[in-house]
Amino acid sequence: MPCAITSPKFGLRGLRLARTLHEGFVLTVEPGVYFIPDLIARWTGERRCADFICYDRLHEWSGFGGIRIEDDVLVTAGGPQVLGRPIPKTVREIEEAMRG
Repeated sequence: MPCAITSPKFGLRGLRLARTLHEGFVLTVEPGVYFIPDLIARWTGERRCADFICYDRLHEWSGFGGIRIEDDVLVTAGGPQVLGRPIPKTVREIEEAMRG
């Protein structure tokens, strides 16, 4: 049965796994960021989470949409093992992939 984390800390409320991982478990790790105009306008007006959001630069990302990175990860005795083909994550890797 899935467990939910009920932390009031920004960024932790949405986590959906609160259990000990064991060898053989497979899970999807999917961090993401989305730029939603209506939400940005509301949060800018409220200065919500200002410790985490640089509001004076947020306009640079308008129109970007968002991105989510998904990796399926196998828990092994030696540590995590990413399953499937590696995807670019660093700026250098992404720029290289975009050049083709």
